[in-house]
Amino acid sequence: MTKRRILMLSSDFLPNIGGVAAHVYEVSKQLLQEGHEVTILTKYDGFGWKVREEMLDGLRVIRVPFAPVKKLQDLEYVVRARKIIKELIAREAIDIIHWHTLNKDAKVMRGIRFPKGVIVHTNHFVWFRELYRAGQFAKLQRMIPFTDHIIAPSLEIEEMSRAVFPDGGVTRIPNGVDPTSFYPDRTLGAKTRLEYGIPDDHTVVVTTNRMSEEKGMGYLIDAIPELLRKYEKLSFVMAGDGPELRYFEGKISESTRNNPRVHFTGRIKNSDILPIVNAGDVFLQTSLEEGCSISVLEAMACAKPVVATLVGGNPDIVRHGVTGVIITPKSSDAVARGLEQLISNAEKAALYGENGKKAIYDELNWEQLTKRLVTLYNESLARKLG
Repeated sequence: MTKRRILMLSSDFLPNIGGVAAHVYEVSKQLLQEGHEVTILTKYDGFGWKVREEMLDGLRVIRVPFAPVKKLQDLEYVVRARKIIKELIAREAIDIIHWHTLNKDAKVMRGIRFPKGVIVHTNHFVWFRELYRAGQFAKLQRMIPFTDHIIAPSLEIEEMSRAVFPDGGVTRIPNGVDPTSFYPDRTLGAKTRLEYGIPDDHTVVVTTNRMSEEKGMGYLIDAIPELLRKYEKLSFVMAGDGPELRYFEGKISESTRNNPRVHFTGRIKNSDILPIVNAGDVFLQTSLEEGCSISVLEAMACAKPVVATLVGGNPDIVRHGVTGVIITPKSSDAVARGLEQLISNAEKAALYGENGKKAIYDELNWEQLTKRLVTLYNESLARKLG
């Protein structure tokens, strides 16, 4: 194996909670375990000009300041990050620059020339989707500066990326999960149920979703009252924060008369996700837009059957009738019918859960996916450098 020196550039990183931050951490950790040298260049929130350097689980992390003043943010982050990248290229013989966030990191990369190495970008979708659907291909081509290869986590993102960059290299590599961090644990699940006062004989629907419009949680909120009336031994645990949380809490309080079988956790830490997912029997994801959902992969790793909307990368990772149920988005009736398929059939739910866990262990884990990433790095270097 040829040891590679890899620079990960991502303005979104731990301690942030979210898909991009988790993706960068997990990929970097796996690259490190396989013997590669990884440096993560990111930001920290605060005033000042001091660059902070730390070690996180063996990973070298360099953080530049990111002032809570909008006019200063780009100036601080872009100028400082670009300067550090140039220094690292000159001093440490970097082989790969792998950048992630389309807004901040793209601005950094516009000033980088890297003839002796390869630049790779993972298209995490959010900004890209909005501009793509507005037909602003030229703007996207300007926003994504010279890049040797683009990674798309879903089939939808792959197709969009190829449309915008027909002459560029695009490869689909989905997100994954670490099975040593997410796994079935009945004892942990039972303890979590006890903490929320959920009886042992209840079927529990869990979702770990941001309470915001694009996540489609309102359709679940509308479906809950009838489901509670129909199934006496059914409970819901909804984990996550967001702008619509208080509205949803009030709506459920009114529509169910403060039914004690509905639990909102509010904001949670990454360490809270495993016990909450294990407390469930069915995992629900109601998103209206999605790349390749790490929360769905985490649920599958915990052997939970998944009900997910037919959007983005969901059908790439959830096999309808095998690991879960794919439903129509923007429909409270579809949410209810999808959940009922598993609430009413515990054997089917258990089978789907086991099938999902197998898919994680066989393919959708960071060890397997990072091997594909390293192959892409090596092939890209061979093409560029001969």
